[in-house]
Amino acid sequence: MLGYVTASTETSQNTAATIPGGRAGSRSGPSAGTPPRRRGRKALALAAAVLAGLVAAVLALDLGGAVDVEALPGLTAPDPAVTWAAGLVKYAADLAMLAAVGCTIAAACFLPGRAGARSRLTGQSWRWLRVGAGAAGVWAAVVLVSLPIEVANLNAVPLDRVHPADVWFYVTEFEQGKALGLTLVLAAAAAVCAARAFTIPGAAAAAAFAVGAAVPPIFTGHSASNGNHQIAVDGLLIHVLAAAFWAGGLLALFIARRDPAVAARRYSFAAALAYPAVGVTGLIVFGANVALTDLWTTAYGRIALAKLALLALGGVLGWAHRRRTLPDVAAGDRRAFNRLAAVELALMAAAFGLASSLSVTPPPAEALPDPNTALLGFPTPEAVSAAAIAFDWYPSVLFCAIATVLTGFYFAGVARLRRRGDAWPWYRTALWIAGWAVVVVTTSSGLGRYGMVLFSAHMVQHMALNMLAPILLVLAAPMTLALRALPPDRAGGPREWLLAAVHSRWSRFVSRPLITLAVYLTSLYLMYFTGMFEWAMRSHFGHLFMTAHFLAAGCLFFWVVIGPDPKPRPLTYPAKVLLYFVTIVFHAIFGLTLMMGTGLLAEGWYTQIAVPSVGDLLADQRAGGDIAWAFGEIPSLIIIGVLIAQWARSEEREGRRLDRMAERATATGHPEDDPHEVYNAYLASLDQERPR
Repeated sequence: MLGYVTASTETSQNTAATIPGGRAGSRSGPSAGTPPRRRGRKALALAAAVLAGLVAAVLALDLGGAVDVEALPGLTAPDPAVTWAAGLVKYAADLAMLAAVGCTIAAACFLPGRAGARSRLTGQSWRWLRVGAGAAGVWAAVVLVSLPIEVANLNAVPLDRVHPADVWFYVTEFEQGKALGLTLVLAAAAAVCAARAFTIPGAAAAAAFAVGAAVPPIFTGHSASNGNHQIAVDGLLIHVLAAAFWAGGLLALFIARRDPAVAARRYSFAAALAYPAVGVTGLIVFGANVALTDLWTTAYGRIALAKLALLALGGVLGWAHRRRTLPDVAAGDRRAFNRLAAVELALMAAAFGLASSLSVTPPPAEALPDPNTALLGFPTPEAVSAAAIAFDWYPSVLFCAIATVLTGFYFAGVARLRRRGDAWPWYRTALWIAGWAVVVVTTSSGLGRYGMVLFSAHMVQHMALNMLAPILLVLAAPMTLALRALPPDRAGGPREWLLAAVHSRWSRFVSRPLITLAVYLTSLYLMYFTGMFEWAMRSHFGHLFMTAHFLAAGCLFFWVVIGPDPKPRPLTYPAKVLLYFVTIVFHAIFGLTLMMGTGLLAEGWYTQIAVPSVGDLLADQRAGGDIAWAFGEIPSLIIIGVLIAQWARSEEREGRRLDRMAERATATGHPEDDPHEVYNAYLASLDQERPR
């Protein structure tokens, strides 16, 4: 597969001059072009890397027991060829995934746009995007081929006995089949988008499709079915995406012909974040899937340790890249970089080979404390108590990671401002910390456990994520801090990307008052009064989506109403007050509907969980309605106070502006420029027109 990627890149050399920006790529030294001989060595190195990963996958599948076939009395024995094919096809899909993700992200982010037309791709970015298109197409084809193999493996039948109707039934009725079908669609969309794009926004869209295609299978593997599946899946989500960027981005640099220095600097910064994410989440996933002793006493654990060792060695080589070879690349010499990158790619391919075998190797069996553990991801909690909420934590790895990273970025921005002598209000930093603290406590403390089994506890989570945390985060003005802290880049960089996002058509659309209100209210009515709520409680992906929607919808709404950050469509203060009072009315109606309701929301979920400490589920739901009714009082006071203060400051600024204009008019002897005199003349004209 990677040999095909290299061939695609070589073929694009002849057509790069015909595309917009094909000759506009900036050169960074003597190595701007790649001689054919060196391209041949690169192709050989990539082929060696693919072979190293294949050998690792084969050994792990054999030694791990994933392909062992055992005939059970009364059951059909699986076909050994099918079990081998399932593991090897997974390896091929993983390689195509990392190439598609890495090259599309490289095209969108690694290099600035064309001189004079910054939204247009340079020649090198265009070649990356075409490589990403080819890789995404191969990825979609491999997934398509894997569908009948998965059906044969699931039903323990030979491949020739699988019919198209069986595949369709698998894709439409089984969670694993639905995930593979969605990956197939998104990978194909990434291939089409990348093949037709000539701009950075088009490359960004292709990268978004590619990243999205990597996500669905994460929620249906072994990690999604164990006793700690919430922790395992969250960790695996970060692990897979960070690893795909780390390995795929290095592949993009390795096959690049031009601009290696600029691209290497941008990749190096992001890879410095991706590598620790890969290492930490790898430990989290293995810790959630197996016991510590299983890491060296079982085949699954030994494969996991080998994978971690390869990742650690890859990290050492990555550090060497930053310390030794990047200066050589900046000076125009890529030979040392290419040699080290070839070794690192081989290690990464071997790690992906081990990872693909782990995905089809069952982890050691574990005894679940109770039947609800398989549904919840943790044992059924005891009766509600303040001590349990405060101390019985079950961390949401994803939201804790987001809170940690964004808080670190905020601190870095404040530190940069202070180093150059600029001030930043301390209370905004405190608001940012408090906002993410609310998110972490809401999703990871004992409240997170009870939110899965008690509607009243869930409603506390909803109100905190939808009203309290967004108010704190928005008032911290993170966009203003970023725009002040990030250095401007004429060629286009993070600061320019942020400005483009703020003033984009999409931003102007979602910041319309009615659109903002509609998005905000969907978290109330569509979520709870359709089947979405029960789906969100049963599915970990649905639960993450619901939580993220609560937080994002709240941040969008309060950004429009009270946000100090720049926005494409500012509202007048009377319009802001009216918009907020409309939401108060709808919140009240929602709370009253729950308080007076006679039907149970997500009845199938709550009756299946059947927590012994909850006697009356309908009474608990009505208590949730009380919370929805009463919780908004404190945020409402905050919002009204902030709006009054902002309105008063706005009037003061307007008054000072008019006074300055009056002073200039007096100093220059032009009273007609004095806004006060103009207004007095207007009033006099009205008085003269009044009938006597």
